[in-house]
Amino acid sequence: MTVHFQNSRRLWLASLAAVAGSRILPRLSASLHIPAPAQYQDNGDGTVTDTISGLTWQQTDAGEMTLEAAQQYAEQLQLGGYTDWRLPHPMELFCIMDHRLHGPAMNTRWFPATAARYWWTETARPDSREKYWQVNTGGGIGAHAKSEAIGAGGENPVHTRCVRGPSPWGAGPRLQKNTDGTVTDQVTGLVWQQQLNSQAMTWEQAQEYCRELSLAGQSDWRLPTIRELRSISDDRLAQPSLNPDFFSGADSVPCWSGTTQMNRPERAWYTDFTSGLVTYRDKTERMQVLAVRGSNPLTAEPT
Repeated sequence: MTVHFQNSRRLWLASLAAVAGSRILPRLSASLHIPAPAQYQDNGDGTVTDTISGLTWQQTDAGEMTLEAAQQYAEQLQLGGYTDWRLPHPMELFCIMDHRLHGPAMNTRWFPATAARYWWTETARPDSREKYWQVNTGGGIGAHAKSEAIGAGGENPVHTRCVRGPSPWGAGPRLQKNTDGTVTDQVTGLVWQQQLNSQAMTWEQAQEYCRELSLAGQSDWRLPTIRELRSISDDRLAQPSLNPDFFSGADSVPCWSGTTQMNRPERAWYTDFTSGLVTYRDKTERMQVLAVRGSNPLTAEPT
């Protein structure tokens, strides 16, 4: 009887997960000790669906082009039976990068390697409209002048990969300031330390600081993944890009993530909240810290 009940419960929860969608499935899978599904699904028509975000991606990028050509290409693209393709939001594109990999930092099982060094996004830097955010093959994000693309007379091979579907990072209120010294991101559910730590520290010291932090009655604080940390950089803002309406002491400073650079373990990734730049430094250098707790498949490191 007990075995029959457990099997029935397992089947019921699995069915519930299928109905509720991919955002609940990882939590159910963990509680049932069954494997979560692969993050990507090859649709067999030149597209790949991210089963976590629900976004559908152009599988092979469209090659090097200027920003204006990329925008026109996206408007005219017909692929997989759809015509509503667009250039991606910076976080959409950043979240298909895999920082466990290098050269490129992207899973080529789903996204074939090309000659790309950068990919266009839809978003300009707010304090310099000639610069658009690009994600690079190494796994970073930077705002580069449109004129740096090869097609515009520059030297950078900037390629185009289109996406379709409602964006989890779209417009609308996301952050909620709590009364206990924390901020909740209502998209990811992550809870953030509200006060930016003002003392610069090494990566190891930052890890220890988070482990020892007791805040809002909780002690399970940690350094954020690089996806998590970049997710709170507001692309509508600059100097700082960390919204001071929600984060006390927000400043144009770099903050450590807990993500180690795959091919250089003495380095770790960070976000510079001057603008939202993502790159890496030696772990012995000193930067600020913003602790987080909770988890969400959207911003978790791939497994």
